[in-house]
Amino acid sequence: MKIDSSFRWGLLPAHDRQRARAIRFAVIAAAFGVLFSAPVFVAQPQTPSANRGVIRLKVKYKSGEVTKELPRKRFFLIKGSLDENKSLAETIKQATVISRACYYRSQGASAPLIKWLEDGDCESIYCRAIEDRYLSGPDSVPEFKTAYDQALKELKAPELARRWLPNYLPTDIRDGFYNLQQRTIGSLIKQAEASSGRPIMSIMTDRKGTAYLTDIEPGTYTISNLVPAETDKSAILWLCEREVKASDLAIAMRRPFILSNEKDPKVKCEVIEAPLPVCGK
Repeated sequence: MKIDSSFRWGLLPAHDRQRARAIRFAVIAAAFGVLFSAPVFVAQPQTPSANRGVIRLKVKYKSGEVTKELPRKRFFLIKGSLDENKSLAETIKQATVISRACYYRSQGASAPLIKWLEDGDCESIYCRAIEDRYLSGPDSVPEFKTAYDQALKELKAPELARRWLPNYLPTDIRDGFYNLQQRTIGSLIKQAEASSGRPIMSIMTDRKGTAYLTDIEPGTYTISNLVPAETDKSAILWLCEREVKASDLAIAMRRPFILSNEKDPKVKCEVIEAPLPVCGK
C-alpha cells in the first residue's frame, strides 16, 4: 500500500496537521497489519469440511530445566514429505538470518530499546503498546523519548503523542527487522509453492504456543517455521513431517502434534538449535 506523502504541512492549520498526521499513521498501521499476517493463506480454527484433516499444533522448548511454550511464532504447512522437499529444506537451513539483537545493534539501537523488544519477544515496535514508564525514569528508552517529544510538538496532546510515537521513529528502527525477515520468508514461500505446486498454509501460535491448521487435504506435509525462532538462549528451526488424515477437530484436540527441541522418536523432525550469536558493537 502506497502512503500519500503529498501533505503540505506548512499550509495546513495546526489542528488539521494533527488530524492528517494521525490519519496517515493509522493507514500505515493498517498496512503493517496486513503485512504482519504474511502473504499466504492463514488457517483458522473452524469446523473442517468432510474428508478434510486438522492439525492441532503445540510448540514448546526446553531451556535449562524449564519447559516453555513458544508464543506468537508463525509456522507453515508445505505439501510433500521431508524427502520430497529436500531441496527446499537445504535452502531453508542455509538461508542467512540475522538475530534481532544483532540487527538492532547494527542500526545503532540503544540497550534499553533492545531490552524492550526482547522482553516482549517483539520483531518490531508495533508489537505492543509503549507505556509512559518507557518515556522517563529507569525504564526509559531514548528512541521513544526522542520520538515522543517530536510527536508532542506536532500533535500537542500527550496521550496522542505517546500512542502515535512509532510513526516518528526511523523506518529501520520501527519495523526494519520484521521487513527483513519477511523478505526471507517470502522468497522461501515462492520456492515452496513452485516445487509443491500448492499454495502454502500458515498459522501463528497463540500465547500458549498452540495453533490450529484446518480444512487440510489428506496427505503428507512438511511443517516448518522457515526462519529460526529466537528463545531466551537459542534459535530453533523446525523441519517436520506429518501425515494428515481426514479427521474432525475433536480428534485433533486429543492428539496434538507437538514440536519441541527435545528428541521424540514418535515425531519425524529435524530440529536445528543454535546459540544466539554474539553481536559486534
